[in-house]
Amino acid sequence: MRVTGKDILHIEDFMKEKNTFYILLGISELNECTLYSDLETYIIGRCEIGYPTWIWTKDDITITKMDEISSILDQFLVPGNNKITSKKELYDYLKKTNELSDYYEMAHLICEKPIHPVKEKGIFAKANHPDKVTIAEYFRKELKETKDKELSQKEALNEVEAWLEQERIYVLKDTTGEIVSIACYTTVQNMAKITHVFTPKEERNKGYCQYLIYQLTKKLIEEGYKTLLYTDKKYEPSNRAYKNVGYEEKKVLINYTFSKLENKSMI
Repeated sequence: MRVTGKDILHIEDFMKEKNTFYILLGISELNECTLYSDLETYIIGRCEIGYPTWIWTKDDITITKMDEISSILDQFLVPGNNKITSKKELYDYLKKTNELSDYYEMAHLICEKPIHPVKEKGIFAKANHPDKVTIAEYFRKELKETKDKELSQKEALNEVEAWLEQERIYVLKDTTGEIVSIACYTTVQNMAKITHVFTPKEERNKGYCQYLIYQLTKKLIEEGYKTLLYTDKKYEPSNRAYKNVGYEEKKVLINYTFSKLENKSMI
């Protein structure tokens, strides 16, 4: 049945995993969101049509309940390709009767106590407006590299302007004052998620990203946030950098594309 964000806060098993399903919790707090749940074993959530769908399921969910989820998705998803994030158990069930592609494992990491890198690298600072052109270019490169997504300079600048307004983007500068790494963060309740981490290729393997993540994580934890991030489990360089400054893998979720061919009415 269709529910509200307030409804899902009463699902005890979901709240135990709210850090792992940070994005779904964030979706539930938006005015424009669609949520379906039995208020016990699953939650299906999406903001606007076209955005990824997140699905939380209780561990050891029954086949009957997965049948129920599949039935809802048959109406909930739009014709064409739909991005979904869920636990592997549900992915394995859905792939038996549906066309799924673009499989990759996404690790959820949490840092409870930051580990100071062996060497300090660069100058950690809150980004400011003179930095926006460089940050926008790095943002475009990050999206192209990680998501194969093209963004115009104007679109990127608009995104960066919003981040600067919220004061949630930080940079690392080298001794000449040049930006060598960027990262920003979002918050939901008492949690902070680090995202859009990027270091240009010519500045990699110098310890810049690792030092930036350490400093930003330390700042967020000192402000009382439980700090987390998501990463491609198979991409060892970034995973190693995060783990070296204290992040630990807590869960692995699956990202995939669900191809819906039939043009059925959405719920």
